[in-house]
Amino acid sequence: MNTHGNLFKTCYVPDNILVIWGLVTIIVMTSSCRNSPAKDPDLKLRQEAERISRTSLILDSHIDWPDFVLADPEDISMQTSLGDFDLVRARKGGLDAVLSVAYISPDLDTGTGRLMVDSMLKIIRHYPDTYPEKFAVSNTPAEVRGNFAKHLFSLVPCLENGSPVGDDLQYLQYLKDQGIAYITLCHSKTNQICDSNFDPERKWNGLSPLGSELIREMNRLGIMVDISHSSDSTVVQALRISEAPVIASHSSCRHFVPGFERNLPDDLIRAIAEKNGVIMVNFCTQFLDSVCLRNTEEIQQILESRNLNYDSKEGNDLIMEFAKTNRLVCDSRQLVDHIEHIIKVAGIDYVGLGSDFDGIGPLKPADIPDVSGYPVIIYELLKRGYPEDDIVKILSGNFLRVWEEAQKAAGR
Repeated sequence: MNTHGNLFKTCYVPDNILVIWGLVTIIVMTSSCRNSPAKDPDLKLRQEAERISRTSLILDSHIDWPDFVLADPEDISMQTSLGDFDLVRARKGGLDAVLSVAYISPDLDTGTGRLMVDSMLKIIRHYPDTYPEKFAVSNTPAEVRGNFAKHLFSLVPCLENGSPVGDDLQYLQYLKDQGIAYITLCHSKTNQICDSNFDPERKWNGLSPLGSELIREMNRLGIMVDISHSSDSTVVQALRISEAPVIASHSSCRHFVPGFERNLPDDLIRAIAEKNGVIMVNFCTQFLDSVCLRNTEEIQQILESRNLNYDSKEGNDLIMEFAKTNRLVCDSRQLVDHIEHIIKVAGIDYVGLGSDFDGIGPLKPADIPDVSGYPVIIYELLKRGYPEDDIVKILSGNFLRVWEEAQKAAGR
């Protein structure tokens, strides 16, 4: 099965990896059941959403496109046949800046991880070098804003999983010099830095001694600390140690999916906000909806019990029949529920968009199939009465503020 090595790596619910491609048909069917523009009672509101998407800077804090392109090379300057991200669809959705993820598998050793970092950084830089009239690498919030004014698409490098650092904190200076904006401390396994919320082994009960030093050095260099994938204890300790605001680059609310530690509970959402950080909402439907999570696990168990493959005719027929009475995907309303919950818990200044596109396969809101879908989110926010100024904060303002504060804190 070709899942690009780690296509499902960020959502990472091991029990249902095998059914994800079987969900594609369901998502296509669901997303096609929308009102046509001629019959849309909210046409003016949708037009307003389109206007805001064109005139406002939209930033997504977590898209795994470099790893995806590394596995299946395509030119993202034009519309691609695979994946969720390319410039054509980004322009359609109003997207202007992407935190471009160098994802490092937790199964790689330090040396191999560093080779992977360099490989993905080369992929990221290829586009501004080859298409300088379309792309630019951005190393500061000011550069992102400047490129937006010049109609250039900003690619911002970041690192998911700090394992390539090893025990050599001097490597952080190299990452800073390469333009890495944030480092996600760990991924699906506990590493030398901290415990992972997907790993039952809690080796450090939070941060390791090295992890505490690493956060202080990241503060000194102005690299943002990303606690997505970290255990709750790690988050608490990172907030206590970090002198700069902390981010969750692609996490959602545990309130809606009780017991799912990959999402953040209200007390940690509040604590991140009190540190002046930001929570960037993940689009994975299993993060957004407990029914989707439970049903996908159930259909996986049924397939296994009947010894059926997800991609066989029998397996696909079973999935389709199951989906008639059991929801497997949700839509933008559930996504905006998470945004709204963070606003209620912490305030309008502490939430943004971290889709995790190209890392969640087809487990996306039915009406947000790829990076063309941001106007759908804006529309739902407008429908709920949010003013344009607040929406702009969600689209990019909050993240850029935190990034600025992290860079100002450098050297202190």
